[in-house]
Amino acid sequence: MEFETTTCIAPSHKELVEYYAKICDLSVSKFIISMINYAAMKGVKTNSPFTHVQYRKRDARKWQRLHICLTYHEYEFLLDMKKLWKMSVARLIEFCIENILLEFVEALLQEEHNYSYRFMHYTFDFSSVKNMPAYRCIWGLPPEMLAKA
Repeated sequence: MEFETTTCIAPSHKELVEYYAKICDLSVSKFIISMINYAAMKGVKTNSPFTHVQYRKRDARKWQRLHICLTYHEYEFLLDMKKLWKMSVARLIEFCIENILLEFVEALLQEEHNYSYRFMHYTFDFSSVKNMPAYRCIWGLPPEMLAKA
């Protein structure tokens, strides 16, 4: 099942994403979701509790629409990143382009980082932290959770 969404980004950012997606032989949608995943795995930004959702800065630039097609797992991941980093989709893409784009492209072009099904193993762990209910969102299957199954 595919999920589709549309966002608006700066024309220069759209050109960069399209250019590097072509170099990496990926669709623009796969390139963007992989870039966000790379940023999350690298810990580029930490969680920002008790803050408001961040949006792009308003300016006189004309935005261009960007249509994104995602699998169910990728869509769920994108929703989690919006909540965790408290950013709109447009701001999330902008943040990743401005902070890790070139590093991500270099890593993606290396054979060991070029893999499929990045979001297939996705689970939650419910627990408590200092007697408060908590849950962890886990992108992967940790051995301790497999032992419980």
